[in-house]
Amino acid sequence: MSVDFYYAFLTGWAILLLFWSTIVFFIYLRKPPKSKLTKSFVIKSYLFFLVILFVILFFR
Repeated sequence: MSVDFYYAFLTGWAILLLFWSTIVFFIYLRKPPKSKLTKSFVIKSYLFFLVILFVILFFR
């Protein structure tokens, strides 16, 4: 049962990363004038995703 939870959690995290990447891509494509989406924020958010992913993989 714990292996199933691990795969479900990992799959969910990958889907969340995919949707987040799609949103960021379209915001950069559109380039709204008052957007608060900076490169620093994008890098920090992707680092957050990667850190949590490595935590998930570490505690397998």
